[in-house]
Amino acid sequence: MLSSHQVKKIHVAIIIVTYNSEKYISKCIYAILGNFSHKYDYEIIIVDNHSGDKTAQIIEKIRKKNQSIITSVYNEKNLGFAKAINIALKTRNFTDYYLLINPDTVVDCFSISNLIQCAEKSKSGVIGGSTYDNKNIQNGSYFRFPNLCIGIFDFTNLRKLIRTDYWHKYFYYQDSDFSKLAYFPVDVVTGGFMMISKKTINKIGYLDERFFMYLEDVDYCMRAKKQGIKVIHCNLSKTFHYGGGSSNNKDRIRHSAWLISRKLFYLKHFNPLSNILIQPIFLLDDLFILLNIFLR
Repeated sequence: MLSSHQVKKIHVAIIIVTYNSEKYISKCIYAILGNFSHKYDYEIIIVDNHSGDKTAQIIEKIRKKNQSIITSVYNEKNLGFAKAINIALKTRNFTDYYLLINPDTVVDCFSISNLIQCAEKSKSGVIGGSTYDNKNIQNGSYFRFPNLCIGIFDFTNLRKLIRTDYWHKYFYYQDSDFSKLAYFPVDVVTGGFMMISKKTINKIGYLDERFFMYLEDVDYCMRAKKQGIKVIHCNLSKTFHYGGGSSNNKDRIRHSAWLISRKLFYLKHFNPLSNILIQPIFLLDDLFILLNIFLR
């Protein structure tokens, strides 16, 4: 038992899913290690989705020097993002928070501790930080729940045919300015830099494994909000995102995963009448995308 002078440290399990991430994973891990604070208990769980490059060797080289805080799991095939995350989630029942971080990111100093502090102050169950690209522009850190118009005019190539970009800007909250706030409520935070409390996992469960890649974060935040769980974005937590660190075959893996995920999301969350409208549009867009890939 803890004495009256002892306070249990907040424990955070940091989860990274890798797939052919050899170009990024060492920078990602070392940046996380540099964020460790004596105020909190950290550990890193890396789940590799059967990488075909040197990702596993790099992970093991770093892990051997940090065996007390890094755990590695190697899948025999690519199980997708959601399922790999769930494998890690199910291995740690004692933690207070799970932090999902993409392998192609580099967190700023104090990013993780700032995220924890925002979560504690806001009493939120899901919280995300800001991700920036190589031009120092924030790129898709938080967004609104998709509606039918977003599905039609932003999730398909119809966006390229329409001069206005209204629904894209609406989806990414580009019609709002939250820059002066430390943290604020949003519909969704990106799964590439998302912290989930253990209480949230206990209440709504794990990620939906039917989403191989894409929209699993939107689905999870929607489930959380329906159960009255706060979803918060923290401006004080930042990470640099290279992009492209989860696949070395963008056309085959990314395009097919996206086509499946957008259909699944609308089938799951929208009524039959809405799906009668949007699913044929998705099908036509599928054919357009696949034809373009074939003709390259």
